[in-house]
Amino acid sequence: MADYRYSNLQTVAERLRAARENMTAAERSVTGELMSNYPVSGLVPIVQIAAKSKVSAPTVTRLVTKLGYSGFAEFQNALRQEVQTQMFSPVDIYPSEETSVADGPALAKARYVQAITSTFQNMAPGDVEAAVEKLADASRPITLLGGRYSHVLASHLGAYLAMLRPRVSICPDQSGPRMSALVELDADSVAVVYDFRRYQATSIDWGKAAAKRGAFLILVTDQYLSPLSSTADALLTASSRGLEPFDSMVCAMAVNDMLISEVARIRGSDARDRLAAFEELQIAQEAGSGSRKG
Repeated sequence: MADYRYSNLQTVAERLRAARENMTAAERSVTGELMSNYPVSGLVPIVQIAAKSKVSAPTVTRLVTKLGYSGFAEFQNALRQEVQTQMFSPVDIYPSEETSVADGPALAKARYVQAITSTFQNMAPGDVEAAVEKLADASRPITLLGGRYSHVLASHLGAYLAMLRPRVSICPDQSGPRMSALVELDADSVAVVYDFRRYQATSIDWGKAAAKRGAFLILVTDQYLSPLSSTADALLTASSRGLEPFDSMVCAMAVNDMLISEVARIRGSDARDRLAAFEELQIAQEAGSGSRKG
C-alpha cells in the first residue's frame, strides 16, 4: 500500500529526500542509483534499477510505494512528467490576458507562502549544517558561480559573505576567469554553484571539475534537481514556484539569507568586527563623496 506521507511533495526527488531517514540500507542503495542521473536513471526497467543497486526488484517496489506511488508505472509516469517540465519554456506558460489584475496580490501571496514553506520544510538539516560549517571557516577560500540568471544569487551571497569573512570571490560569467578560478581550487576550497531549471552545461561542468580538484561543493538548485546534484557535498534545494512566466528566485534568495545569518552567528565577534570596519569605511566614503559634490 502506498505511503501518502509524501504525496504532498511535487517531485520524486523531493519525496526521496524527505523519506531518506525512514529507508532501509537497501532502499538507500536504490535512492543512490536513482539520483545518479536523475530523473533519467529511473526511466529504465525495474530489474535494471535493481541490478545496478544490487538489490531485488521487490525492494525497488517497496521504495516506490513508500514514496507514495501506487506502483512502478505511476512512479515512472511522474518521472516522465518531470522530464517534460524540465524542458519548459516561459513562452509556454505565459500568463493569460484574461487574468484579472485584482487577483495578482492574492495569487502571489498563496504561491510564495507555499513555496517558501515547502523549501524549508524539505531542506535536509545535515546538508545545511555542512554548508554553513564550510562557509563560516575563514581558512577555506570560497568561490561562487551562477548561471545566466542565477549569477545574481551568487553575487548576493558572495557580497554579504565578504563582509563577514575574508577570501570570498565571485566567478564572472566568462570562460577565461572561470578557468582561472578553477585552477585555484584545491581540497581546502569551497565552491558554491547555483543551477536552476534549463540547467546550464557550463555550470555543471565547472562544478564537476571543482569537485574533482577536491573542493567542497555546495549546490543550490530547484526542486527538479540539477544534474550536478549527485556530485554535490551539500545539496540545498529551493522551490522555483512562483508567478508565470518565469521561475522564481524568491526561495533561493531566502536560502541565501539563511546561510548569511548562520555564518554571522557562527563567526561571532570576528565577523561583527569585520562588519564594523566595513560600515566605518562606507560612512567615510559617503561623507567624502558628499563633500566633493558640494
